[in-house]
Amino acid sequence: MVNESDLDLDKDPGLCHYTFHNLYEAVFWADINGNILNVNDTASQMLGYSKEEFLAMNVTDIDTSDVFGNFAFFREKLKSQKVLNFESKHKHKKCNLYEVEVSCHYLFYKDREIICMFVRDISERKLAENQLKLGNTQLQVLLKESEERFRDLFEEAPIAYVHEGLDSRFIKANRAALRILGVRPDQVPYMYGQKMAPDTPDAQKRMKEAFESIGRGTDTSGVVLELRRQDNGAPIWIQWWSNPDKSGQFTRTMFLDITDRFLIEQEQAKLRAQNQYLQEEIKLNHNFEEIVSINKKFHKILQQIERVASTDAAVLILGESGTGKELLARAVHNISKRSKRPLIKINCANLHAELIESELFGHERGAFTGAMERKIGRFELADGGTIFLDEVGELPMGLQAKLLRVLQEGEFERLGSPKTIKVDVRVIAATNRNLEEAIEKKEFREDLFYRLNVFPVFSPPLRSRKEDIPLLVKHFVRKYESKMGREIKNIPDKVIDALMEYNWPGNIRELENIIERALILSSGDTLEYGSWVPVVKTAAGDENKRTALLKMDEVEKEHIINILNKTNWKVSGEKGAAKILGLNPNTLESRMKKLEIKREN
Repeated sequence: MVNESDLDLDKDPGLCHYTFHNLYEAVFWADINGNILNVNDTASQMLGYSKEEFLAMNVTDIDTSDVFGNFAFFREKLKSQKVLNFESKHKHKKCNLYEVEVSCHYLFYKDREIICMFVRDISERKLAENQLKLGNTQLQVLLKESEERFRDLFEEAPIAYVHEGLDSRFIKANRAALRILGVRPDQVPYMYGQKMAPDTPDAQKRMKEAFESIGRGTDTSGVVLELRRQDNGAPIWIQWWSNPDKSGQFTRTMFLDITDRFLIEQEQAKLRAQNQYLQEEIKLNHNFEEIVSINKKFHKILQQIERVASTDAAVLILGESGTGKELLARAVHNISKRSKRPLIKINCANLHAELIESELFGHERGAFTGAMERKIGRFELADGGTIFLDEVGELPMGLQAKLLRVLQEGEFERLGSPKTIKVDVRVIAATNRNLEEAIEKKEFREDLFYRLNVFPVFSPPLRSRKEDIPLLVKHFVRKYESKMGREIKNIPDKVIDALMEYNWPGNIRELENIIERALILSSGDTLEYGSWVPVVKTAAGDENKRTALLKMDEVEKEHIINILNKTNWKVSGEKGAAKILGLNPNTLESRMKKLEIKREN
């Protein structure tokens, strides 16, 4: 793996050249008159021209849009605004046109004006948009035709039409209604509309409210109801209108089958939820792409990850807190065939037991008190991609059976819904617990452990890869100095030596937090040796020798107690022990419980 110190772009023009020619976007450099000066390989692949052919061309030879129609006007506008973005059509060497998205940049380099264009092929996106527009147009045409034939409401009408008694018993129904509901003509006298709703809180509530509005003599307009077909039990969604007859003895009901539209809206809601989740992930601003290590054993672990990434096998990442288990999980996803789909994560230790099931599998509106809207769970968001179950050892026993079912069958139900949802999800789990001991204590299912443990990966503690500490220190200094508007030019050997001697019970997370603290306390361009340097003191004055004789749990327990004493046993908050240790407060409380750490009176 390339060290970060080797990636000096000023001294390695080859990397810039490689990046330029391997971008997924076509890049054109042109002079201020539009004459092409240079292109990358993607441009040749996209348009079919060789580089030599491009150098004899002008950008107006390939771009057919009106933007370049008056090139002088375009040039002045670009010089004024510096960047212009627009959609256009580019002409291939074979004369066919395709949709593109163009970003033009004005550059002034060595007393010369240059235009740099980035071009992305959006023809597939445009095709999908046109198909969606066509589908909407067709739907509008159908609705319009239905409205034009509205007089013929019965039998031959394209809109479903039902007369129902005040108890929702069918009196008569037209052919469209029978077809949508899956009802035979001889079944009509025995059908009750209210009984066709599924036994879910949301569906029952909607149906009850709809018929109560009729009982009050209120007209309904476009209520969406979920039903089940009489013949095969398949779910359908209808848009329902009903109002009482003047006699008050029955109601006139019309409805449209909107199942297809409803399912499309569901999928769109799922995509929006995925997008929101991913946007939140981006805001975390973690650089998960860089794995900093020169440790040979750790490199072997990365080789294992490369082998398993190409499969769909479940991966169980084991290791202490703060060793970078999530980073390894992202590495598995990023080099897998699912990399273009989302990686959805959930920390099983951060949520209350009653919320974890809703987070994993979602819920319907009204499924429980406070469930005001339908929620799409993490497994449904991860469909086609990967889900990362961090701290899986903290998952309640009651939910472990449901997780096992998803692993075995690829299916589950949302809370409050009997509908089974099928998903294709790759599962990566991580834990700092000894799951085999948890199995013996009846705290973890043995069959679930074997399902998760198809390919175990061990994330080593920092004390076993101390040769990485200098690299990690430099990495975290670079990460935080830009955020603080600082530049650290010197890291004394004394600082590195002190950090190398420490045993790091909090692992890489603890090191990162300490380096961030060090940058705050250092005033110049040197990472100053100071009170932030972790020093373990003993009566004998030789903590390192004593620590080597202790078990890891004892070291971790003693370190946590020391930090708790410094914070007056305050766990959470800005000045709490969890913040200093770089842990979530719930995770720290879980570790305290496991290690039997209690404050003595």
